[in-house]
Amino acid sequence: MKKPVLLILITAVLAIGTFAQTASDAALRQKVFETVWSTVNKEFYDAKFNGVDWQAAHDRYLPQARAAASDDELYKVINEMLSLLKVSHMEAGPASKVKKFSDKAAATGLGLRMVDGRLTITRLLPGFPAEKAGLKLGYIVTAIDGTAVSGIEDSKAKLFGPAGTTVKITYLDEKDVEHNAVVERMSLSDNDHGKLAGFNLYALFYSKRLEGGIGYISFTSFIPFLNERIHDALGSMNDAPGMILDLRGNGGGDDEVALRIANRLFEKPTLLMVTRKRRGDDLYYKAKPAQPVYRGKLVVLVDEFSGSASEQLTAGLQESGRAYVIGKTTLGEDLDANIKMLPDGGMLVYAYGLPVTPKGIVIEGRGVIPNLTIDLKRSDLLAGTDTQLQAAIEYLQKK
Repeated sequence: MKKPVLLILITAVLAIGTFAQTASDAALRQKVFETVWSTVNKEFYDAKFNGVDWQAAHDRYLPQARAAASDDELYKVINEMLSLLKVSHMEAGPASKVKKFSDKAAATGLGLRMVDGRLTITRLLPGFPAEKAGLKLGYIVTAIDGTAVSGIEDSKAKLFGPAGTTVKITYLDEKDVEHNAVVERMSLSDNDHGKLAGFNLYALFYSKRLEGGIGYISFTSFIPFLNERIHDALGSMNDAPGMILDLRGNGGGDDEVALRIANRLFEKPTLLMVTRKRRGDDLYYKAKPAQPVYRGKLVVLVDEFSGSASEQLTAGLQESGRAYVIGKTTLGEDLDANIKMLPDGGMLVYAYGLPVTPKGIVIEGRGVIPNLTIDLKRSDLLAGTDTQLQAAIEYLQKK
């Protein structure tokens, strides 16, 4: 199981229950700290801890953990210690942060990216409130609920909220005239969630035929409940002259979901990735053909928010020559990780494996570099053109 960060891991309903304890005393704080430190000490994929003296880190941060006056202070200390390792998939969160995702998941359907230094609408999910409110591709978002936004993460935090509530979005239209739109946070369907590592997570899925019969599949996370939808879509478009797998903004998930997709794309067993583990019990991710195999041309679309399992699948498809990759260099957060519940109800995400391609390329810290790099431009978006998607269509239409 893989996820780039704790908050991506739990960006949906979590069936965890109520936590009775809080880190309100030194003994419990120390127990939480020691659990985190010992888990990493035993399970982290690099026995040399990326050059960090892990015992010294323990001795340095333990007094701070004991002295922490609140859960937030404790976890700030813990995450500062984890950050010494300078890799992704190393993060801890208190029970309060976990519990805040217990509400039913909701979405506005608004996709944002930084384009030429401005927060720009780059995607609108069909039928979602943002589209219905009149927002358009290429519009610039300047404020949310009256507060200026500074970037992607800031905007995500401000857009997040309970289903049924509304959010005011201030934006600039194609003439840079300011407007306001009130957008509902629409409750997601019960059909859009399933279990992953004991958690109840939501993901969105979309598939269709494009011009010339080209197949198009997009989904937001690799969650097992999507397996049937993905494979039904692949089966229904098995006659397509070309296929586009759109993983832009897909933060990752379960590698087994990615492997099941790969099984439908290869005519013979193909090694896609090897995960190096600390004790030498490495994991080999190999595609094993499953019928019906799609034999047509394949393009994978990625961007700077494609992470983890998205990167692993894309890297394997690219290096094997099975897919042509278009978009922007991916997130560069590709480690195999597990989660561990902590004594106070908090959670630890920790990396236990380092994936490498069969040719030895490490994606962590590097990302997947597209065969064709294309930046989105506001002028194209305003004209209703997704230049990355259009480039994929044009590539597939070549003889």
